[in-house]
Amino acid sequence: MKNALTIFLLICIVSCAPKLRSAVTKQLPALSEKELVVVLDIMDDQIISEEKIGDIKAIDNGFSNNCSYYENILNLKALAKQSGANLIKLTKHKPADRLSSCDRLWATIYYAVNVKKYETQIEWTSDRKLTWDDFKGEPNTIDFPNALAVTNSAIGFESESLNPFKDGKLFVTNMFYNHGSWVLPEGRNDYVLNQEQIHFDITEIYTRMLRKALIDANVTASNSSKSNIIFEQIKTEWQKRQNDYDYETEHGSKNKTQEAWKAIVEIELAKYDLYKTN
Repeated sequence: MKNALTIFLLICIVSCAPKLRSAVTKQLPALSEKELVVVLDIMDDQIISEEKIGDIKAIDNGFSNNCSYYENILNLKALAKQSGANLIKLTKHKPADRLSSCDRLWATIYYAVNVKKYETQIEWTSDRKLTWDDFKGEPNTIDFPNALAVTNSAIGFESESLNPFKDGKLFVTNMFYNHGSWVLPEGRNDYVLNQEQIHFDITEIYTRMLRKALIDANVTASNSSKSNIIFEQIKTEWQKRQNDYDYETEHGSKNKTQEAWKAIVEIELAKYDLYKTN
């Protein structure tokens, strides 16, 4: 009887999911799955001039699954959409510790007519192309004297919190940083924008390559130290590819060469299509 009870308890713990809670003061129609939701971290000091919809949180049931920081951000986005909110301001974060396998998050939610004005970063998706409004940084012509525009994008990865009942995975992301990206007035045209989009797309190729490499090497949260070597290898290749693109196109001034690069990038994105998500 004791053994049967132990097995039952283990199954119960493994199957637990994070607790999602909302306290909505104004209920709006739910947003569609593809609707943009912007998340502002705790340190973001932007003034939010929008009507508050309520408060939400993602906590846990002890040793829960699917509740890393990355996953709980996705959980909060889904919860906000149910309440008709498209802007999330994180107010509290408790990282995973010996008492909990989850990153616990608390946030206030709002609805903004123009939510893009609050964006600080954009995760790459096939249906979201860059616009000049996404480039919010101040031009830096000292460090980039030959550039009409600069795209600041980066590959990052996060290890899922260790759970004694599950070997966690790694999450890889490709982010465009709005305030690190800029354009000069004379470069604000479709041709230059296409060049910057290709820079972002090249980053996505190597993001997918990193996901594949981590999977092939069977890297998980419990042996994540192996990921650093793989990451540095991919990072070196990615930086060289970005430099090659700028050199061969002369920062986008060679139209035919740039079109050839665009075709190559599209082929390589398709090649790693199986690794476009975590």
